[in-house]
Amino acid sequence: MFTHNQGERRLHMEFSILIRSMSRLRGMWRPLSLAAFCLAVANGQVQAETSRLDDVLKRDKLIVVGSSTTPPAGFVNEKGEHTGFEIEFARLIAKYLLGSADKIEFIITSADGRFPAVLSGKADFGISTATIYPDRAVRLAFTRPYMDAGTAVVVPEDSPIKEIADLNSPDVNLASSNSAAAVDRAKRFNAKGNPLFFDTDAAAFLALETGRAQAYQGDIAVAKWRAANSKKKFRLLPGLLGNRNGNAIYMKPGDFRMWLTLDTIVQELVTGSKYDEYRDLYRKWFDSDPPPQRFYN
Repeated sequence: MFTHNQGERRLHMEFSILIRSMSRLRGMWRPLSLAAFCLAVANGQVQAETSRLDDVLKRDKLIVVGSSTTPPAGFVNEKGEHTGFEIEFARLIAKYLLGSADKIEFIITSADGRFPAVLSGKADFGISTATIYPDRAVRLAFTRPYMDAGTAVVVPEDSPIKEIADLNSPDVNLASSNSAAAVDRAKRFNAKGNPLFFDTDAAAFLALETGRAQAYQGDIAVAKWRAANSKKKFRLLPGLLGNRNGNAIYMKPGDFRMWLTLDTIVQELVTGSKYDEYRDLYRKWFDSDPPPQRFYN
């Protein structure tokens, strides 16, 4: 039978053995951990962070998805020049990223081809009246918006269609591009009609001009431009199809450095140190002032 002092001494001895054993295990684990790390490096499992930004800087040129059929955002003018608000905005990004607005190449796609172009790596990013939606954010990375947006409707000047609710009629064919968002809006607001979908925004508006469609939906800036330049043949319906939203630059997700660089340049143009250039560009294409400069966005 142990006395109280003997019990204490035995407990102390067992505890000391446990501590020494743990120390020996730690000593054995350090070289094993180091060996595992070296093996991982040798097998290429531990790599420095890479970014498409490095490729852009090395290439010394941006490759960007843009539109050529959505004035005043992106279109080909009478001189054959690819121009518009978004095209010049992208050139400003090239200017601040690479030192020259000319160090840029545009890839032209249809509405449903713009996102695959960046996801496949064909382009560095895209700027083509792309609205931020939660379902798009699952597969794309967006910067903050470079302009407020929404979807408006254009109808002939003498059309009996007076408001958005009048679109939901068997007598109305609503024309639009074939983007998923446009298709969804057509199903909601032109459910009783026969919506028409086209590869380009220009083709959709042509359907309205030729009488094949009785109404056309498009980005609010584009719709306003088409109505204003129609020599009073067409007018804008009051209100929007759905809520106001924002158009933004989109890119392949998973590249933080590239995204942060683009987002920072957009921020400085829209709300920060380069706001005067953004304001002048906005006035040039929309004949109005942009939202006032603000410290938040």
